[in-house]
Amino acid sequence: MTYRPEIDGLRAVAVVSVILFHAGVAGFSGGLVGVDVFLVISGYLITGIIVGQRSRGAFSLRSFWMRRIRRILPATLVVLVVCTPFALLWMMPDELEGFGQSLVSTILSGNNLLLYVSSGYFDTASEFKPLMHTWSLGVEEQFYLVFPLLLLVLLARGRRTALLGVAVLAVASIAVASWLVVVDPDAGFYLLPSRAWELLVGAGLALGMAGRGDAAPRLLGPRSAGAAAAVGLAAIVGAVVLVDGSTAVPPAVLAVPVVGTALVIAFAHEGTLAARVLSRPVMVGVGLISFSAYLWHQPLFAFARVWSPEQPPVVVFAALSFASLGLAWLTWRFVETPFRSPSAVRPRVFVPVIGSTVVVVTAFGLVLNAGDGLPGRVYGPDVLADGAIDVMYVQRLIESDAARFVDDDRLNVFVVGNSFSRDLGNAVLETYPDARLEMIHQPGVLGCFDAEPRPAHFDERYEQADLILYATDRTYEPCVRDDLDRAVADGKEMFVGGAKNFGDNANWIIRQGPDERALLTNRVPEEIVDRDRVARELVPAEHLVPWLDLAEGGRIPITDEEGRILSPDRIHFTKYGAEYFGQRVLPETGLDAIMESVTPEE
Repeated sequence: MTYRPEIDGLRAVAVVSVILFHAGVAGFSGGLVGVDVFLVISGYLITGIIVGQRSRGAFSLRSFWMRRIRRILPATLVVLVVCTPFALLWMMPDELEGFGQSLVSTILSGNNLLLYVSSGYFDTASEFKPLMHTWSLGVEEQFYLVFPLLLLVLLARGRRTALLGVAVLAVASIAVASWLVVVDPDAGFYLLPSRAWELLVGAGLALGMAGRGDAAPRLLGPRSAGAAAAVGLAAIVGAVVLVDGSTAVPPAVLAVPVVGTALVIAFAHEGTLAARVLSRPVMVGVGLISFSAYLWHQPLFAFARVWSPEQPPVVVFAALSFASLGLAWLTWRFVETPFRSPSAVRPRVFVPVIGSTVVVVTAFGLVLNAGDGLPGRVYGPDVLADGAIDVMYVQRLIESDAARFVDDDRLNVFVVGNSFSRDLGNAVLETYPDARLEMIHQPGVLGCFDAEPRPAHFDERYEQADLILYATDRTYEPCVRDDLDRAVADGKEMFVGGAKNFGDNANWIIRQGPDERALLTNRVPEEIVDRDRVARELVPAEHLVPWLDLAEGGRIPITDEEGRILSPDRIHFTKYGAEYFGQRVLPETGLDAIMESVTPEE
């Protein structure tokens, strides 16, 4: 295909939008649509290459896939290798375990799949994941594996058949994406079936322009073509500014930058305003290094967050944005460019160098995963015993899911809510280990007790309960007071867990020496303070477990006197967190007298 500088300019718009979105710069709330722009460009270019080479009898799948490997893998490996020592030195075990998983999945072109299956309540926040952004590489690489085969089959039946087939697939993908954005937004965001239509728009454009050089079909005159290209560029910029990237974006909205990109590719030819803007040297220069800039920006941002106890200011991310461009130029100049050329880096060098690096990086990722993030870097065996600091400690009460209470000689404790209620239950168990309790956990109640549909066994468990412990991670609704009044009227004791949070980041603990880790603190986020205020207004003090009473000056402990971490993920308790908060907060509540009444005297 003939080189078109305006496409590199379009890449520059895309990568700068993504970088500034992740940097949190005002005015770029929709910057993540830059990924959608990249996907359209990618679909257009690879389809054009396949069609052009096939028409000359020069296309082979082996050479196509090798070109993709040479294009993507060397620069990606450089970033993975550079990230690894920083992850090892700066990340706590749970985050490092996730990093190891991402090393392997990125190598295998499947980080989008990993992020999908691991997304959810207990997942590490995305801003702390250095390889989070490689999900889009996974989408592209999976497309590269499947689409050329399908395209060759369709082209064998004629270009019109191929164009029709691509259109049908795109419509099907849009339908899938429209469905998933409602029923499973994570799947809609990460997975190829719901992203393929963006690549297929580019592919359809390349098929429609095939045989006409790089000029769009002469459906429009020069002036109209220039206007169409300008409208397309404006659509991209408008989406970058106006789309809310913090929520799931439906295909109907994403169609704006996608169609805008197609209009620019089709009509931004030499002499049009859009072409003049996009072909400026600075735009082309950034476009040339856009792949490496995309690779570098997220690790820089993530490690800045990992390093800092609190969210770094925007000025730090602005500086790192420029740093990502500098690293991108170095990577483009000394890695991308030579490794892309078989004459510069011959196969007898490329294969062993890249192959051995892949093996080493993959092996290291597997070790980090199998070793649970190497917690021995931080704590000794005594602290790590029985999964005491593992994020899954909070899950142990899930096993207490009997349909009814069966021991009449014990206090029936009904734990209601999500994992925050299990934290409250664990704090009770750790603080009063000798109390005669039978505890059952009831998941699936995040609001009012009488909300429909009723969880299985809820009514029976409620009737038998002597004590109800209720907590969620959400802002409490007024009906919590109604539930409390009902429980008291039914002769039951009930306590509600207050809000809690352990700050923006706990990874900085690892940089403190073993003798410097005692009683470290983080600032409590304002939204948690507000949530706690609502709880205190709704729930009488005698029925509230106010975890934030331990936050002095707006700062909450994240380690105990022995330097042991109190939360594995900034929201839940470790075993030591349950002990620390339980032993200091629960004795100041009415729970203390209840627990003492069912604890045998020594």
